[in-house]
Amino acid sequence: MVGKRRRLWMKYLYACCLMCLLGIVNSSFANTLVVPTDYTTIQLAIDAAVAGDIVSVEPGTYHESIDFLGKEITVSGSTGLPEDTVLDGSSFSGAVVSFTSGETINSILSGFTVRNGSAFQGAGVLIKNASPILIDCLIKDNQTSGSGGGLFAESGVVTLENVTVSNNNSTAAGGGAYFKFCEGSFTDCIFRNNSATNGGAIYFKDSTGDFLMSNSQLMINTANSDGGCIFNKATNLIIQDCSFSRNMANKGGALFSYAGGNATISNSLFSNNGASMTGGAAEVRSASVVSFVQCTFDANIADIDCDGVGGGAVLEVAGSTVTLNNPTICANLVCDVAGDFSGIQPVIIGEILECVIGIGACCGGDACWEMEESDCLNGGGLWSGDTTLCATVTCEAANSCPADVNGDGEVEVMDIIELITAWGACP
Repeated sequence: MVGKRRRLWMKYLYACCLMCLLGIVNSSFANTLVVPTDYTTIQLAIDAAVAGDIVSVEPGTYHESIDFLGKEITVSGSTGLPEDTVLDGSSFSGAVVSFTSGETINSILSGFTVRNGSAFQGAGVLIKNASPILIDCLIKDNQTSGSGGGLFAESGVVTLENVTVSNNNSTAAGGGAYFKFCEGSFTDCIFRNNSATNGGAIYFKDSTGDFLMSNSQLMINTANSDGGCIFNKATNLIIQDCSFSRNMANKGGALFSYAGGNATISNSLFSNNGASMTGGAAEVRSASVVSFVQCTFDANIADIDCDGVGGGAVLEVAGSTVTLNNPTICANLVCDVAGDFSGIQPVIIGEILECVIGIGACCGGDACWEMEESDCLNGGGLWSGDTTLCATVTCEAANSCPADVNGDGEVEVMDIIELITAWGACP
């Protein structure tokens, strides 16, 4: 009896070891499916792929939509350069790329341009109940009639690495991207020239965990209403080493935080952002808590249309708590006068540092550029002073007719009289 049990136990161990070995072997020999060499379309390759496989796509433009079907696979452009391998949605409606079947962090899209999508939401990339990773991608020229022009994500963990999101539009929220019930991270990303009603670049809503954004640039994004760059509602943002420049909105040129839109922003630059009303750089409202640590605010403007309605070139705060820790603040304006803060005053920790940049407005005739003094003078320009802005300087063209002494546009007797009247030694 003992011998029989021992033999059965050995057989069981042998079977377990064999199954483990087969699993290791299978995972060690993941297949690479090549498009179009092995499969004529990317979706056919995805259909055939199993967990761990790589779908490698040769350079070209592919007019198709793809769905990862919940598979833990990598779909990548073979060169790794997004400009070489393009998914183009111009010939159909709906998302160009879909992750809607429980994809995990082992579901990866890499090295693609995703463009010309048209959908109600997530015209470029649609993510629902999934947690994929996007690496080295360009998401551009997508448009939605709802939210999330470039990317829409709901319920998941989203990771973007070296992704550029540009020239996307939403008629509602999140021109570049929209995140609801999500958490995630963006690293080395660019959000540029996206537009929406709220959250020109990104709209965060009711997130389940932190969003970390680091080493990223957000520029030239526009919102018709609030949050030219970011609209943050009930989400905790951690932003490090980022730059926000030339973003525009009605309120909150770069950032609009609302209803528990909390954020810790460190070592970041806010420059040349504008609001037609309040919060040239940022507006924080409705029980939100935002902390800026060693951030720079330079040349932001509120009340940019100068209609007398607006304030807070750096910050407008209402019903919220904002802390500035050793900020650098310079040349921010409400219309054409100084006015850094409006509403509730922020808590200042440490001291407010001044910009030392050596840049100001330089007039060349009736044209104006912002540059260093030496460059202005060497080019024959008229230097208006350190930290001056072209927006607040009036440059006048030189008189093209020196004989027109009185400047009435004609050379006649009155010019002679002006000359005779001034005859004699110069004062």
